[in-house]
Amino acid sequence: MTTLSAADGLRTRSPHPGRLAGAAVLAIVVASLGNTLLALIGKAAFSVPDDFKGFQPVAYVSLTFFGIVGASVAWSVIAAKAAKPVDLLRRLAVIVVPVSMLADIALLVTGQSPAGVAVLIVMHVVVGLAAYFSLTRIAPARPAR
Repeated sequence: MTTLSAADGLRTRSPHPGRLAGAAVLAIVVASLGNTLLALIGKAAFSVPDDFKGFQPVAYVSLTFFGIVGASVAWSVIAAKAAKPVDLLRRLAVIVVPVSMLADIALLVTGQSPAGVAVLIVMHVVVGLAAYFSLTRIAPARPAR
């Protein structure tokens, strides 16, 4: 799929599938490692209980995986259709990442640890940044043939 950029007259298309997959895997690994570090810090520095579900690796790694896979699919479509794909992805990330935090903020109503919830919110930023930089740098939109 290609699109004509209104700004510069260049056509773009989706990233190479191999590069897209590689960027997604890298983002998942980097974000998961970063979030593991944050969970460990949250437990140690803020006395978050060991049973805090948000700090269980199965929870944050699986959500990281699905979030980055979703971002990768979105990036593929954006790269093929948007006049300025990187700008659009950045604008969408500024909306989607805070919206994804709403579920964590809702945990405060159930009496969960405010410090734990704050760390979970930072984890969303880690995932968003890992996805954005990995996708736009490793799997950029390609010029049309």
